[in-house]
Amino acid sequence: MKRYLLISLLLCLFVSPVFASYISLNTSVTAKVVGNQLKVLVTAVNKGDEAAYSVQAELRAGGKKILAEKVQKLGVNQTYKGYATFNLKLDKAGHYPLVIVMHYADANQYPFSALTIQTFAYKAQDMPRDLFGRMKATTFWENGSIELTLKNSSNVSLKAKADLVVPKEITVLGNVKDITLAARVSDKVRFDLENFSALSGSNYQVYAVSEYNKDNLHYTVITPGMIKIMERKSLLGIDYQYLLVFLIVLVVVFILFQVFKSEKK
Repeated sequence: MKRYLLISLLLCLFVSPVFASYISLNTSVTAKVVGNQLKVLVTAVNKGDEAAYSVQAELRAGGKKILAEKVQKLGVNQTYKGYATFNLKLDKAGHYPLVIVMHYADANQYPFSALTIQTFAYKAQDMPRDLFGRMKATTFWENGSIELTLKNSSNVSLKAKADLVVPKEITVLGNVKDITLAARVSDKVRFDLENFSALSGSNYQVYAVSEYNKDNLHYTVITPGMIKIMERKSLLGIDYQYLLVFLIVLVVVFILFQVFKSEKK
């Protein structure tokens, strides 16, 4: 009995419940092109357990930016709606990116942002793509990078421009990347990143937007990625994670020692 009591007490030292309020904006976007106008409706529902403040949608399309109406407070399960109309001046028919950034703050007025990106069709139907992207997740604290892999599946060379769209808490160092892909080959593009105001433990959805022209049509490829912000603390030059593992090993050794010691009696 003493043995199991000892084990239970030691486990309690490493297990502590965490109760934290959070804000979660479930965002959906409806976009429609009428003539040379793009009409967009953004809907966001607060599915968290605390109110969001200063909620506002920022919409980007066709090289323009529009800020929708701001709502001072969005309670739990309440819905935000933002509208925008873009007058389009695009040289080619095809598919173009539509970027939505949801800006909001918590009760302490700490600002956050969340991204949603999709494409809209301009004077064109659904078109098969020749360019495909893949982006792995990355973790860093102050500075880091994320890598985009693009594959050209066509029989001709393609010239593309790749941009990384991130929340305002993250900064992309450098400009849009120009990349030329020969037929049937893959290539990689690296984006260098900097933590501007992200909190440790935060996860951010990011998107690479790759655009190219072919046969007088414009194509857009959206590739999602994930950034995790994690502060790495150390004691006497040793990372806290390694110290924690070492401490757990010591606890396990101590428990086993007590078990074998009691069995010998």
